[in-house]
Amino acid sequence: MRFTLFTVFAFASLGLATIPAGGTCKPDGSMGNCASGLCVKEANAATGKCK
Repeated sequence: MRFTLFTVFAFASLGLATIPAGGTCKPDGSMGNCASGLCVKEANAATGKCK
């Protein structure tokens, strides 16, 4: 049973991929996190770009 739970959590964490540089993002992380950790968004834009 422990192995099964560990496997489920391991595969779930693989789904938390990062967004590469130049990808579309939101600073709150709702679309995923930038690989660099930096999402730059203009004040009047709905989304930003990963730097």
